[in-house]
Amino acid sequence: MTTPLTLLGCYTTDGAPGLRSARLRADGALEPLDALETESPSCVVWHPTLPIAYATNETLAGGVTAVAVDGDGKMRELGTATTGAAPCHAAVTADARWLLTADYVGGTVTLVALGPDGCPTATADALQLQGTGPHRERQDAAHPHMVAKDVAGEALLCVDLGTDRLTSLTVSEAGRLQEGRWWQVPAGTGPRQVVAHPRGGTTSALVVGELSATLLHVRLGASGEAEVVAEVPTSASRETTFPAQLTTTADGAYAIVSNRGPDTLSVFDLGTPSLDRVAEVAAGARWPRHFALTGDHLLVAGERSGTVASYGLGGPAVIGPPAGRFSTPSPTWIAVR
Repeated sequence: MTTPLTLLGCYTTDGAPGLRSARLRADGALEPLDALETESPSCVVWHPTLPIAYATNETLAGGVTAVAVDGDGKMRELGTATTGAAPCHAAVTADARWLLTADYVGGTVTLVALGPDGCPTATADALQLQGTGPHRERQDAAHPHMVAKDVAGEALLCVDLGTDRLTSLTVSEAGRLQEGRWWQVPAGTGPRQVVAHPRGGTTSALVVGELSATLLHVRLGASGEAEVVAEVPTSASRETTFPAQLTTTADGAYAIVSNRGPDTLSVFDLGTPSLDRVAEVAAGARWPRHFALTGDHLLVAGERSGTVASYGLGGPAVIGPPAGRFSTPSPTWIAVR
């Protein structure tokens, strides 16, 4: 028995093809299937219903590439659309009419129209974000890092590392992208990702701060300051830490954060008000930029080791023993269908 298809997005500075498809075998090993040349597909997301994936081309020119993927993992480019500079994250709306990208260098969120067949038809709109933060080098301007879906009652929420802000977004019928309410997290947090807090109530969210190296439980009420319920370091290591990926387990019991620097994965108990860190294990890969939970396994993309490590998932420690390792240049994203 095999798991659904997995796509690996990789930086292409070394001439690698960029996008790879694979299957995760029952023993935890990744079986390579196909490769497709596309420039630095650093984030990959699936269409809600069609066998199509979208890869952000994280370059200064900026773009997103739509890819058809058949049942055997064979990939074929369907089309492209332009975005702002260095798109690092994407999200497809629930009705599959729109794709949004967070353009880190451009300081924009781009709206791309999708046809009924899933192909991009036009770059419909772009929203320029404004502001700065206290970190001189990393918060010199707006740097959106994620467009999250269905968090704390908001259908779309932009996470801006540069301004320490979470901003609600709406898309009009005419294809106009608009800012709604916004919430400020503590200065210098450098928020990178946000997810719903599965046990914290309808207005609760979990935020990982790349610059503060902390995990925060916040409540998003009226616009203004986000109420911080709890904030804890993402790692026990004394090494400089840059947390990256934030995910909750399927049962809502735990949050898992990847820590670049100490190269670990930390597990937090969401049943405790103080977000107790109950485990921290070696990621098995250098600079763990992204990871994915799939069935009984956890896959970790090590950007600087050129490997994807797999672990068993479940049991008292949540993350089990190593199960396999797969080599691919500069992996940055793992998208499981």
